[in-house]
Amino acid sequence: MYEINPSNLDDTSHAIHGGKVFSFARAQQCAPEEVIDFSANINPLGLSSRVETAIRENVPYLVHYPDRFCTRLRETLAKRHRLKPGQILIGNGSTELIHLIPRAFGFKHILIPAPSFSEYANAAKQADCAVHYLDMPEKDHFQLQPEMLIDAVHQHKTTGIEAIILCNPNNPTGQLLSKKALLPVVAAAFHEGISIIVDEAFIDFAPDESLVGEIPWYINLMVIRSFTKFYAVPGLRIAYLAGAAHPVAQIEKIKPLWSVNHLAEVAALASLNDTDYIEKSLQLIKKERAYLIENLRRIPGLTLFPSSANFILIQLGEAHPDADEVAKRLAAHKILIRSGETFRGLSDRFIRIAVRLREDNQKLIEALWSILTPNREE
Repeated sequence: MYEINPSNLDDTSHAIHGGKVFSFARAQQCAPEEVIDFSANINPLGLSSRVETAIRENVPYLVHYPDRFCTRLRETLAKRHRLKPGQILIGNGSTELIHLIPRAFGFKHILIPAPSFSEYANAAKQADCAVHYLDMPEKDHFQLQPEMLIDAVHQHKTTGIEAIILCNPNNPTGQLLSKKALLPVVAAAFHEGISIIVDEAFIDFAPDESLVGEIPWYINLMVIRSFTKFYAVPGLRIAYLAGAAHPVAQIEKIKPLWSVNHLAEVAALASLNDTDYIEKSLQLIKKERAYLIENLRRIPGLTLFPSSANFILIQLGEAHPDADEVAKRLAAHKILIRSGETFRGLSDRFIRIAVRLREDNQKLIEALWSILTPNREE
């Protein structure tokens, strides 16, 4: 049986995230466009042409309040996922939805596998909800096993757990649990009255494994999907939650009015229809992720974890500088990365890098060679 470790939230009271391009540029005394940002896992293709066009065409409508229900987007997503519009809720990025969930249901105990996205615990703390961590062992490459979650479900009468929050593919490990592997967990939780919240912020890189299609069968299942990562619109803040109509309505009751702006909605609509961009993105990430892994594995001492997303978790060797020192030396190359030590379960021996375009990936590889193997013979 796997042990569940309850914890206070001291290590998550100040959540740290990647993508701090502007502050990094100020510190390096350079322009933001000079920064090569490997810290935020954003599609390196940038905005699709359809999104740019939609934004320009809709600027005149900014003199009006946005549709508070995001009706067009809800209907489009509902049709796409074979759900009803009342089973979709649009949010100001996935973070808003993550924070609304524990407040809406008054959860007192939530289980979070670790390492994972720190905002889950931060949201729980702000809702006066206790966090129980399910620590994934490093020896198994932090791979979450379904039986670990089923064990946790069966222990709920002892632990008081009312909900489980998962990130799939997981951030920062990049590990993916297949739909086939997750469904027994959802079913077990259903029978015990436990909610399963799956954050699929990176599922667009493995679209066949999404659980959205299972929502009609499980009232306890809620899925969060984001436009931020795959469609490269972090500055617009747009995401959605899919679930049974009653839980969705319960969350909507406490959602702030007009939290989603008009440009975000039209950008999301344009993104969904850009099939060329979607296909090109999938091919690019698959190719460049393999390129990064192949070349970085040649650096002595590095351990690279398998990933199904657009980022890679890397463990530094004992002979290497720690993550902060590596980040500091990469900053001299105007390269920004993410240290892993702010994730529960990781240490200052871990870094996370995004998958970018070939030219940027080459620069990172060359910089890491020079930093981690200073005595390398050319």
